[in-house]
Amino acid sequence: MVVNNRRCEIEIISDILSLCREGAKKTQILYRTNLSYTQLRDYLSFLIKAGVLEENNTKPYNVYVTTHKGLEILDNIKHLVEKLKID
Repeated sequence: MVVNNRRCEIEIISDILSLCREGAKKTQILYRTNLSYTQLRDYLSFLIKAGVLEENNTKPYNVYVTTHKGLEILDNIKHLVEKLKID
């Protein structure tokens, strides 16, 4: 869905939610989404407040997991991208 070389916010959110389906550490998300630490912190905060991502405090690190609401949104995003595809 990239119109130019940059990803839009929806694509970044989709990437984060996809990565966190099975649970992911902050470092894993950081490297796989290619975001800066500041950007990642802002996205994680937003997604947690929106109720689509939850932070599980397990020692020695935190794991981020996509919630049921997040999975529904992820499916909606994928459906929308499919509808927008040009043959």
